[in-house]
Amino acid sequence: MDKDQSIKIKNKINKGFVLVSVFDKRGIVNFTKKIKALGYEVISTEGTGRKLAKSGITFIPARKVSKNPNKLKDCVKTISFRIEAGILFNRLDQKQVKEAKELSIKPIDIVICNFPPLKKVVKNPEDFNIKNIDVGGPLMVRAAATNFRHVLVVVDPDDYDDVIDNLSKKAIPYEFRKYLAIKAFSYTCFYDQQIIQYLRKYENFLKRQH
Repeated sequence: MDKDQSIKIKNKINKGFVLVSVFDKRGIVNFTKKIKALGYEVISTEGTGRKLAKSGITFIPARKVSKNPNKLKDCVKTISFRIEAGILFNRLDQKQVKEAKELSIKPIDIVICNFPPLKKVVKNPEDFNIKNIDVGGPLMVRAAATNFRHVLVVVDPDDYDDVIDNLSKKAIPYEFRKYLAIKAFSYTCFYDQQIIQYLRKYENFLKRQH
């Protein structure tokens, strides 16, 4: 395979599934409508799904993709083999592509995700708990950013227009994919730093709960 062909394959646009799970819902309805118009199918988590449904946007509930039991809802929502595999598998590895098909893994080619700032959900020490610390969101974002050569990851609504512009073309430049990945890792890094700050802030309270 020559270099030009290799770049074309790596930059090509896959029109599989888009996973949407956002706390900051600015522009998400209009963005999702444009995504669907481009031929993508949308998978949405429960909270974001309610917003989309109010605007008449159809989607696949994330729980139907994850096949997680409807238990431990505050602990496990989007963490699942099926979702993470759909994000992480290598689209250029024919063995992985075949295995994904055999397992009916939906290829998630775009992840739109952001999570609640801790300062908005943690008002006192008691709020610093499993329910209010996002685990599944950062996991999805990290997975998509890790596989950025094949998966677009969007954590900032301000990038929606640029994403649509690029998706409307025949190929997505490597530099744009990398830009989104760097932004995503910076976002999860900042989120982790916030958690560290709260652990230190509430150290005495957490000791009493131990």
